[in-house]
Amino acid sequence: MKRFALFGMMLLAVAGMQAQNCEALLLPYFGSTARMAEYPADKVDWYCCFVRAAFYESDTVPASADLYSISEVQSLATGERLSSDLVVDLATLSYYAYNFHDFQLRYPTGDKTLCFATPASAHPYLVLRSIDDMTGRANREWESKHLGR
Repeated sequence: MKRFALFGMMLLAVAGMQAQNCEALLLPYFGSTARMAEYPADKVDWYCCFVRAAFYESDTVPASADLYSISEVQSLATGERLSSDLVVDLATLSYYAYNFHDFQLRYPTGDKTLCFATPASAHPYLVLRSIDDMTGRANREWESKHLGR
């Protein structure tokens, strides 16, 4: 019975991760599905792990995180700023479509968590993990899937 419950929880966790559409999240990085298809599948999967690790939503600002307004974030394609009324959808919000990386580059060590106020969302804060945390999470997820670690 315990094994069945554990298996069920794992299945739900995997389904939740797959809910984030990798193609939609990575399209701004690659520019086209054709270009994405030219890359080795395991590399595309690592980028997917990385981009999925970027964000989470929170009801509070994490300790030591710097807070910004979501309206300070700009589209890389158009230069338009996101609306302060943005309702966050982690399944489609691409780290690569906006200048989130520019915010991270303001901090030279790569270990700074950032937070964006999103008052119209179900949770009032969008948390952008540090580059170090994103990379570590991506590596662990990728190794788990591809190397069985």
